[in-house]
Amino acid sequence: MPGRGQVARPVVEDRFARDTAVTPVAPGRYRGRVDPGWAVVDGAAPNGGYLLALAARAMQRQTGAHPDPVSLTGHFLHPPQPGDVDVEVELVRSGGRHTTVAARLLQDDRECVRLLGAFGDLATARGPERVDLSPPDLPAIEACIDVTTAAVERAAAGALPSFPIQERFDHRQPAELATWALGRPTGRGEMGGYLRFADAAEATAMDPLGLLVVADCFAPAVFNTTGRTSWVPTIELTVQLRGHPAPGYLAAAFTTRAITRGYLEEDGQVWDAEGNLVALSRQLALAPR
Repeated sequence: MPGRGQVARPVVEDRFARDTAVTPVAPGRYRGRVDPGWAVVDGAAPNGGYLLALAARAMQRQTGAHPDPVSLTGHFLHPPQPGDVDVEVELVRSGGRHTTVAARLLQDDRECVRLLGAFGDLATARGPERVDLSPPDLPAIEACIDVTTAAVERAAAGALPSFPIQERFDHRQPAELATWALGRPTGRGEMGGYLRFADAAEATAMDPLGLLVVADCFAPAVFNTTGRTSWVPTIELTVQLRGHPAPGYLAAAFTTRAITRGYLEEDGQVWDAEGNLVALSRQLALAPR
């Protein structure tokens, strides 16, 4: 695998950095703002991965030399509305290699997300390596559909509205994985494609916290299983970061293999432009009805 012994890459200020910024307001308490541009539904329902990233900004303030959430789990209790939120952070344990941090994301003192994370430093991490996974087998980017532009154009023509979070990314998908939007699901619980932030310069590496959003920003894989496209509420989402992404498009693949009693899992892999595995994810969600 290329890209071993990765070093930290410069990250420039962009909309994601601004929309996940936090400021201290009291010891262990930070103020942030849920921006409506990261919503799954216009005006409400902020994306779960975006909420993890916003909270992770505050959690980083307690981790010292360990800036990267090598594992971050969020349980979603109540969807916040666009506007101010507070993040209460508790340092659970500080060690030589990892710092464990707990957090609560609150709005009007109502708990919306409960989080627990282990933070480390992926830029300096060393140890044994073996990867029995491969990047997703995707056609060339040029052969994929620009699904973000297509969604914006459909919305402008009076068809289905474009989801706000979709416009935060430059999404490119193989045609066969996008047919669910035309009422022709593949019958397999698969979703994925290429993506980067819509405002990213070609030579800019994604902020590692952006991977928390990438793990939750594609249409649910279950849409290609059943063809049902109603709300899929996330109950719990865990994302593991394995490296800082190289500049360029990321390649992501998500699968749902079991829908039982109204619950489903979605497993994800995210690879960078140099073929490095940079994130793994799993979430538990309710199946669309």
